[in-house]
Amino acid sequence: MSYAPYYNTPAMTQPALSGLIHHAETRVFFEYSARPDGDRPGLSVVDFPSRVFTCDGDRAARILKTVAYVVIDEDADGEPIVEKWPLASNRAYAAI
Repeated sequence: MSYAPYYNTPAMTQPALSGLIHHAETRVFFEYSARPDGDRPGLSVVDFPSRVFTCDGDRAARILKTVAYVVIDEDADGEPIVEKWPLASNRAYAAI
């Protein structure tokens, strides 16, 4: 399991946690939120609007109902290397 380093509170400064995804192949859970302002300026917020928290940091991502597209690295030209994660579930958190 990989949880965010914070939790939702009414007075928080980080973007609220949006939900929890369950990777279908590895059976690992990951929390995610919207990307904060200024996060990874080279990546489009339109293409990758979410931030997935992993055990070694966080990654920009596009999370859909049954699949997530997660930026895992960048190539020599600075283009994102995207990995497709099949999802067993995607549970949205209630808004605070």
